[in-house]
Amino acid sequence: MKQVTAYVHTHWDREWYREFDEFRLRFIEVFDNVLDMLKSGELPCFYFDGQTAALEDYLEIRSEKLPLIKKLIKEKKLRIGPFYCSSDSFLVSGKCLMKNLELGIDYAKKLGETEFIGYIADSFGHSKDIPILLKHFNIDKACLWRGLGNLKADLDWNGIKVTNLIQGYFQDFLNLDKPIEEKAQLLKKYLDKIALKSGENVLLPIGADHLAVTKNIKEQIKALNKIYSEYKIYIATPFEYFEKIQKRQKIKGEFLENSLNFILPGVYSTRLDIKQANANSQHILSDIADPLEQIARKYFKVKDRSSEVNYAYKLLIKNHAHDSIYACSLDSVCDEVIERFKKVDTVSNGIIKRTIRDLSDNNAPLAVINLSKHPYTGVIKVITNKKLDYLKVGSYKGFTDDKLYDINQIPITEDYTTLYEYLIDVKNLPAMSLTHISEKYLCKENYLKTGKNFIENNNIKLEITNSKITITDKQKKQKYSDFITIYDLGDIGDSYNFGALKNDKPVKAKLKSSKLKVSNQLLANMDLIFEIDIPSKSNKIGRSKKTCKHKIYLNAILYNQSKHIEFKANWINKSKDHILKISFNLKEKIYSTINEDLFSTVERHFDPDFNINKYLQAPRGKEIKPNTSPMQRFMMTQGFGLITKGLSEYEITKNAVNLTLLRSIGIISNPHNPTRGTPAGPPIETPKMQCLGENKAEFALTFTNSEEEIYQITDKYYNFIISLNTNKTDTKFQL
Repeated sequence: MKQVTAYVHTHWDREWYREFDEFRLRFIEVFDNVLDMLKSGELPCFYFDGQTAALEDYLEIRSEKLPLIKKLIKEKKLRIGPFYCSSDSFLVSGKCLMKNLELGIDYAKKLGETEFIGYIADSFGHSKDIPILLKHFNIDKACLWRGLGNLKADLDWNGIKVTNLIQGYFQDFLNLDKPIEEKAQLLKKYLDKIALKSGENVLLPIGADHLAVTKNIKEQIKALNKIYSEYKIYIATPFEYFEKIQKRQKIKGEFLENSLNFILPGVYSTRLDIKQANANSQHILSDIADPLEQIARKYFKVKDRSSEVNYAYKLLIKNHAHDSIYACSLDSVCDEVIERFKKVDTVSNGIIKRTIRDLSDNNAPLAVINLSKHPYTGVIKVITNKKLDYLKVGSYKGFTDDKLYDINQIPITEDYTTLYEYLIDVKNLPAMSLTHISEKYLCKENYLKTGKNFIENNNIKLEITNSKITITDKQKKQKYSDFITIYDLGDIGDSYNFGALKNDKPVKAKLKSSKLKVSNQLLANMDLIFEIDIPSKSNKIGRSKKTCKHKIYLNAILYNQSKHIEFKANWINKSKDHILKISFNLKEKIYSTINEDLFSTVERHFDPDFNINKYLQAPRGKEIKPNTSPMQRFMMTQGFGLITKGLSEYEITKNAVNLTLLRSIGIISNPHNPTRGTPAGPPIETPKMQCLGENKAEFALTFTNSEEEIYQITDKYYNFIISLNTNKTDTKFQL
């Protein structure tokens, strides 16, 4: 007879197909009931979904329940943590996942919890670096679902004891209004599937999304045990299950296998404005505000602002709740997510400016803080109301913020004055340092050349010939002709999956004009204008004959010493139900790429001849896995590197890397999506997911085979540099 450890839980999405406050009101009712059942003994124990934010949300309303909650945690009847929010591991940076765990564990420990399981039940796949994350916090256990394919239940993932949930975390048979005999039949089919991949012990989740605990659960379990001869069910927590398992299959790598359950890869390109806002907010907070605050406090005895930093992190990490960052939610929820990012940026920038104020002296010499782990060579932008002996590239009227950040003056009296923008070309500024600008750090050489149809330095050349874009890797003397193309396809999918139209032909953009916009000894800037006629809408029959003319403005930016060329795109989207991509055409077919992961890199493999038409229509319960991949900040292949700011999905087609610029769709879950045979959520319309109106995108191209070099180039592109006037001594930092 197999022993079944049944853990009672509810999976809690803070916001999804309802707004946060509506879900919170539901959660208050659900958790009130849980506490009553735990207190009375009707429910022996309850597992709190591996995250603490929902409990914090509950206690904001039910603060009087705190003593009871602490008592139940002490008695190990209520198990909480370790994450603050249940997050994704491909759209969120390693630093932010670290902070997610830090905040969750800290909160859980304050309430009395002492043991933790890395409970990651509903993320759409798992990064190979998750074991590094868990070990950092001395967590040696994890429960996973999605992406594990046909693996067994009990696993060892690089030293982490893992239980694969096999059938998922949702099982609501005991809540059904059916006779116990019928419930037993349904549950047995579920248990049999788990048992096939388990040993003598089976882990059974009892619960589902936003689901209350059935009131007579003990009686139902007792009745089931009388019916079953193969299984004996005990209500406990996953902790008790882990203690019973002795034998585990060793595994390694990442998990993005979708043969047995959906991994819903379309979420990486749904509402790319949210992904771009996240990339920006993560960078400002975790790469700039947080380390700057720590450095100022540790090395220069500046006021402790770690509480303000943690407040900003909590706002940010609430957006990392998986349905929030995936954007597979109501338009109103996505609106809240965007507003939360704005708040994160406001707080982060406020911390940065106050810290700079505390380190600065307006009469002191100019210095630079480099917050990257890499030395910095390139252009620094300085905006000041002073006249400096450097290259001035602009001036405008504005505010210096001096009075805003002086608490002894009224900000309304701020001075409206002339601000100047300067470019300073430097080389070999030390990593993680405060360094005053001096002659030895200035670059005097001029590598930049421009003409009517080209921009170049000693590393990269971009030229326009016969309305085609050619880019040359000058270090390797490799020319890529017709390198950049823009094209569009129909998309009849939803927020979870791209929906391919069978035998759809791409509509290609034409390069209509190019113009050198800015040219000086440090900066070259060229405008490229494309035109493309995109069908006004698509449906299962095909794309409409009516088209909308779109102009796509692509601005190319090259600096004097730069090893990368930057691009900023903007356009007005007028069409619905389509996907817009920009393609980079390499010399050979692409079979593998290197991607930035949470704390390292990961190699991914592709079939360059993949054709989705061969697999349409997806059968019931199955999901077609496209030739796409999620990305953090960069990917590289064949000596080519692509770096983006929040464009988080690329595709491989033969010798091309196709970067998704826009997915325009209008429903959370389309029950007739041709690439997924079963709905993944409610069929609620989401007009704002069509992304009509203004859209923007930023990315950079480089040429390197070195992982170390692309990390350095990526940090330079994201900008880890802060300038200030200070009398502080030049200092090297360690955090």
